[in-house]
Amino acid sequence: MTISEVMDLSPAETGTSEILQELRALNAKMDRIEHVIDAVTHRLEGLEEMREDLWPMVHGASQAISRKLHALEQGGALGFAREAVKMGERVATSFSEEDVRLLGDNVVGILRTVRNLTQPDVMQLADRAATALHGTDEGARRRPGLWRALRDPEVRRGMTLMLNVLREMGSEGHAKTEVALATSFDDAGVTT
Repeated sequence: MTISEVMDLSPAETGTSEILQELRALNAKMDRIEHVIDAVTHRLEGLEEMREDLWPMVHGASQAISRKLHALEQGGALGFAREAVKMGERVATSFSEEDVRLLGDNVVGILRTVRNLTQPDVMQLADRAATALHGTDEGARRRPGLWRALRDPEVRRGMTLMLNVLREMGSEGHAKTEVALATSFDDAGVTT
């Protein structure tokens, strides 16, 4: 039984038609409120059913995420990521927007150079050079005689390599280098 059925009054019983109109309007509003409450209740029941269905999945996913984060922390990946963020912040505060723009303009050349530098033969050469610079053994610390050293085939190969590098450096931008050197000598008051 609805509110409208209960409140169905006739004008003869009340004696006042205005009160009856107000009660009927109030009755209509109450019916609309009752329908809204029924719709909200129905939706809440649906949401409760959805929560019951989704809860095991959410719980399982959160446990899997927690286990993965724990494994990452134990493996040192999270510490690495924290330090990488700090490094990014240091880079961001150390360079201007102009520096970043110039980096972007030259990034292809930089990557090409890095690729060439990280080739296995170049890395082996760099490792041997670093070892020689550190003087790991006593023989490397002695000062060899120039003529005796020049007779050593390994020294000759190294000198040939260094001369090739110097030649390559001299041939690249030769005109630019000469202009820059001439300008620097002129600025210093040195005659060429």
